[in-house]
Amino acid sequence: MLLVMNDRSPVLIILALGWCLFTSFWGTSQESFCIPSEEQVWGSPYPGLGNVRPSPTDPFLSPPSARMLYADEESYSELSPTMRSGDLYLSRHPNNKRTGIFQKFNSHTLWVPVNSSKGLGMTEIDLSAMLALPMPTPDSPLLLTPKFSATFLDTKNDGSETFYTTGLSMRWIRPIAKDKFTMDFGMSVLYSGDFHVRAGDALRLPSHAAGIWNLNPRTKLVVGVVYADRKDNYNWFPMAGLIWTPNEDVSVELLLPRLRIAQRIRWFGSAAGDEQSDWLYTAFEFGGGSWGYEPIDGRVEYSDWRLLLGYERRTRRGSTLGIEVGYMFERKMTNFGPEYPSDSVFLRLRSSF
Repeated sequence: MLLVMNDRSPVLIILALGWCLFTSFWGTSQESFCIPSEEQVWGSPYPGLGNVRPSPTDPFLSPPSARMLYADEESYSELSPTMRSGDLYLSRHPNNKRTGIFQKFNSHTLWVPVNSSKGLGMTEIDLSAMLALPMPTPDSPLLLTPKFSATFLDTKNDGSETFYTTGLSMRWIRPIAKDKFTMDFGMSVLYSGDFHVRAGDALRLPSHAAGIWNLNPRTKLVVGVVYADRKDNYNWFPMAGLIWTPNEDVSVELLLPRLRIAQRIRWFGSAAGDEQSDWLYTAFEFGGGSWGYEPIDGRVEYSDWRLLLGYERRTRRGSTLGIEVGYMFERKMTNFGPEYPSDSVFLRLRSSF
């Protein structure tokens, strides 16, 4: 494609950018700019489906739908379609939508103790933000997620090491066929290493492609693939399964390789009119990481499987606070510490606003 520049081109570009920013922050004269609900696309990566009062007379009550597939690689799992967009929370509910570019800030902390001579301790701190651009339209947004995480690994016999992951995730959502089918594409450009390794060993380009069929208002079928950009056996994964929300109090995600069942245990409102809901859930998921490591001039690969129980409080205004306890097993590490670390318990704290 050939782009011809003329004397008016800079002016047109400035006007186009200005219009984009104007519609992003203030909305058009027809409707405030609001990215379509991620809940309408994937569902909640964590419980929180049905943030509105469970009453059939509530005009804003709609069947919760699948918003997110896996927890996300940078955030809670090595297998997120969005590579750490698991905490996105976009909604059209009046008290829970953000009409500007900024949509969400997320953080989580994971702690795993060193419990034996073959133990592998881990502390992970992860920060990310989500920005949304109406490109080309608010109903087909471009989601940008800058992120930074630090992972501190510790062993009794081989010392400790710190790895970092930073970069940008890009995701494009395209509903078609009157929202009966949605396409979801994403790719991340990440530096993942110890800040000493050469760039080629630290560069990662994880990506995903998926299709979501709305079989009915409460059931979605998901088919796709995830490319994790790892050097071990966990490089490609299928993305397939069923997400079912029989009512506003229950969410069942039968997805490979992540399963989650959530139950809302309480709903209450405050004098200020802010509604809150408490959820309990159990999940089985894949976790891990891949980092460039200067001493070996290559990559350190880590993987595990996790069974966990969690509690989450979610408000209608979009903020969340959660705690999870779980058990790690089938752990494997290459090029650092014990090759097969011992099983371990873990604790994870999450927050977003």
